[in-house]
Amino acid sequence: MRLAAIDIGTNSVHMIVVRVRADFSFEVIDREKEMVRLGAGGLDGRQLTRQAMTATLQALSKFERIARSHQVDEILAAATSATREAENGGELLGAIERQTGIKPRVITGTEEARLIHRAAVYGVDTPKPAVVIDIGGGSVEVTLGAGDEVRFARSFKLGAIRLTERFVTADPLPRRDERKMLAYIGSQVDRYLDHIVAAGYDRVIGTSGTILSLGTIASAVDRGAAPSEIRNLRVPAKAIRRVRKMVCDLPIQQRLEMPAMDPRRADLSVAGAVLLDALLRRLGAKEITLCDLALREGLVIDFI
Repeated sequence: MRLAAIDIGTNSVHMIVVRVRADFSFEVIDREKEMVRLGAGGLDGRQLTRQAMTATLQALSKFERIARSHQVDEILAAATSATREAENGGELLGAIERQTGIKPRVITGTEEARLIHRAAVYGVDTPKPAVVIDIGGGSVEVTLGAGDEVRFARSFKLGAIRLTERFVTADPLPRRDERKMLAYIGSQVDRYLDHIVAAGYDRVIGTSGTILSLGTIASAVDRGAAPSEIRNLRVPAKAIRRVRKMVCDLPIQQRLEMPAMDPRRADLSVAGAVLLDALLRRLGAKEITLCDLALREGLVIDFI
């Protein structure tokens, strides 16, 4: 059996095409990604912009052709924060189905968190309790669980695009805006993270483009070169803290010159770094383990 799984996110649209093996494991045979910034300007109940919707439709039309070329048996698609919040999210879903035949389902933040957790522990393969953090454009998901059993799962409206639009008013980031962002993050997550700390965990796993980008930068700054493999790469929390200070202190032109900085994420790296560092601090984590599996792999695992 072959499956395609598509994550229609707030920042990017991702697709993997997989071959399911006889033992119900799977291998990825193709992957695609387009950064469409679907949620830019359209979060908190506002309207998705025509430009963002057009870019998303173009990406999904391309994905559908690629999936069909692989003769997939099923296309699984999930839409997250941007689509579920937008006033015209239903309009986008209708256009996707008419133009591509793909029928995305809008999933709740809790369901998104559960699927991400399943993918992360599948990728890192740890039987012990783990915290999984996924920072998207519109939301951040934080879970605690061992194996497939998810004990805590929450989604917070604290994504990199959302925090950037709300708090990043100048470049470099003024200290007062950084303090405001930190206070707001704390007001949303502190009580929940306290429950996780009280329950106990073995490690923190980080997924998503924002975390993988920050972890890669931190590793490149420490080692002088970007790592060749990121899955299971352990990054000290102190290294993330150093990256946070660097991206907050530098204007965007200098951030672009940082080792391993993705130019498409340079503007969002400030809010992403502040958020990730704040979460690790509150958890008391010494390090974070990177994992390149996330929602799309979670969709596949759940389907299988």
